[in-house]
Amino acid sequence: MARTRYIFIDYENVSESDLSRVSGKAVRVFMIIGTRHKKLPTSLFLFAQDHPEQLRIIQTPVDGRNALDFVLTLELGRMIATDPGGYFHIVSKDTDFDSAVRHLKGETKLIARHSSLAEIPALWTPEERIALIKAELADATKSRPSTRKTLENKIQSAFENKAEPEFIEKTIKSFVQASILEFTETDKVVYKAA
Repeated sequence: MARTRYIFIDYENVSESDLSRVSGKAVRVFMIIGTRHKKLPTSLFLFAQDHPEQLRIIQTPVDGRNALDFVLTLELGRMIATDPGGYFHIVSKDTDFDSAVRHLKGETKLIARHSSLAEIPALWTPEERIALIKAELADATKSRPSTRKTLENKIQSAFENKAEPEFIEKTIKSFVQASILEFTETDKVVYKAA
């Protein structure tokens, strides 16, 4: 069974309102809002209507410095207690959360802070994943796969080990056609200069 991802959005800091990336995935979103948020985008309510099990909007009744941060951290702790094996994400540009993230990682929790939903790799579209791989393969300053097998493993890893062999082959063909790389007779990768 797939682990659930729990995403806690500091709406005061990051006004994420497009949740289409989480639709249909094993993801639960906790949107933490403050008292000054009297009107939210219609897209949030439409998403909540279509996916009631995926979105919970929590409005803190308290104003003040860091009020939302404390509520978010409290809700995060509750979910960790409920599902200690889940993946946890805080979406906020507030680096103050990094100390809680480091602490929880020290307790072997799977947690990270991101500045936006688009930074969470598990929510990337296939096109975004392939674009990232292409960029890495084009960057000669980075360590790149030296054989066809390691390239296949890189693609498989980018797709969380869920890519079909046909998809991997098609992706590699697209890299060859885009003149990013080619193979020797012994399946060694030769990268072409940009």
